Amino acid sequence: MEIAVIGKEDFCLGFRLAGIKKIFETDKPQEAISKIRQDTEIGIVILDENLFKLLETEEKETLENSLKPIYITLSKEASEDSLKKMIRKSIGVEV
Repeated sequence: MEIAVIGKEDFCLGFRLAGIKKIFETDKPQEAISKIRQDTEIGIVILDENLFKLLETEEKETLENSLKPIYITLSKEASEDSLKKMIRKSIGVEV
């Protein structure tokens, strides 16, 4: 299972340095998401929250409910609610 990252150049830089190979530097998340859906090896997608906000409501819900791959949105300001939601989605238990 591989990890993919969708974001702008500055968001992706750290992930690239960490050795993640599937990096999608873009301002248009829909195109990257389409490519990721075709790659069955990708199990986790890290998505810049600013790009996530650009998506249509239906697309956001689809990504939030996806189990393979799991989409994780990251921002500079982590909220406790979003972290709890990610944990509940990942392990199936509310902490």
